[in-house]
Amino acid sequence: MAVHMIVLAAGFSKRYGKNKLLTVFQGKPLYLHVIDHLSKIKKIKSEKTTLTVVTQYQEIVREMEKRKISVVCNNHSADGISSSLQMGLNFVLRNLSDGKEDNEKEYFCFFVGDQPYLQHETIELFLEGYLMSKKGIGCPRGGDRNGNPVIFSNKYIDELMALKGDVGGKKVLRSHKEDVYFYDVINKKELFDIDRPENHL
Repeated sequence: MAVHMIVLAAGFSKRYGKNKLLTVFQGKPLYLHVIDHLSKIKKIKSEKTTLTVVTQYQEIVREMEKRKISVVCNNHSADGISSSLQMGLNFVLRNLSDGKEDNEKEYFCFFVGDQPYLQHETIELFLEGYLMSKKGIGCPRGGDRNGNPVIFSNKYIDELMALKGDVGGKKVLRSHKEDVYFYDVINKKELFDIDRPENHL
């Protein structure tokens, strides 16, 4: 059994006005908050987790290489978030997967790079609850708002690979609500993403 953690960090930050992922937030580039939390989880559960980052930015590529974190360069980011999701998934399947296509022993958890308030303790509790639930899909929620990350068992690989344009995994989630585990976060702020400069306040 393995949980493959994939960070999607290739967006254009159109609403932000500049590359928000590289903007310093509470002492470090915005994207590094989630990377640092996931690195802690990977260190604790080294035999059961992998970590991959998908980006179009060379600054992030260099930092991941320095940290010895798997990184995929997406030169087709204009095709939408589905391209990053599928590049990350393809990389994991080719390089990190156990190749167990016929069962549900592998899971693919997609994170975004602009969610700095999400804590590694929350991520761990979410993953533990999801794995115990035996559901095929999982995501955290705050009240009636579904958030990131979203995790899928490998039975949903084909549907994820069929996504097109600026459409992420939540489209698959909405098609299989009966197979979704929801983890209710205590602090809704953890699911908040930074879309505009005023969100820093």
